[in-house]
Formats: sequence, C-alpha cells, structure tokens
Amino acid sequence: MDDVSVERVLRLVELVPAGRVVSYGTIGLVASCSPRYVGRVMRIFGSNVTWWKVVNAAGALPVQLLPEARRHWDEEGTVHGHDKVLKSAFLSVEELDELWQTRGIDPESG
Repeated sequence: MDDVSVERVLRLVELVPAGRVVSYGTIGLVASCSPRYVGRVMRIFGSNVTWWKVVNAAGALPVQLLPEARRHWDEEGTVHGHDKVLKSAFLSVEELDELWQTRGIDPESG
C-alpha cells in the first residue's frame, strides 16, 4: 500500500465532523483512490481514526462493528436506525472536498 494514499485516506476520515458520515466511495473520490482501497485502509489502519464515520453506500458497517459504532453515533448525534446511518447524515463529495481544501493537509506537501 502506498503510504501517501493511506495517510490521505486517514486524514480525510478525521475531517468528518461529529454527527456526519461518509461512504467509502466519497472518501475514494476525494483521495483519488477506489472505494475498495479505502476499505482496505480502514480494515488495516482504521482503528487509529474515527472509523465509525466511514460506512458503505447504504449507511451500514460490518455487523461485528455495529454495537460500538452505535455508541459513537449516539454520543455524536448521528441519525441512525438500529443497523445503519440515515442518508441525512452523509457528507457529499463536494462537502468533503471543501473540508479537504480548507482544513486538510496533504501528506505529499507536509
């Protein structure tokens, strides 16, 4: 795995505000990588970041992660049902890109 791409994905995850989530695809579009790559990064390194803010396009996470994710979602006020986050909690590609442009630090530049 490319260290710069991994760091970019993890930094993007950390920009997601409390109460909001992003899909693997949204992270991938802003980080210039595939949703599958984002999933791999999250599986290997995700425990070091706010992993509960990265969900699939349906708003779900793997079943084994749901109990802990629900606790985080409740603490942050993320709107969710029993097994997934509701669409109103999703950041759009444009919103995440704006956060990246204004608050992100690309690992290639420092």
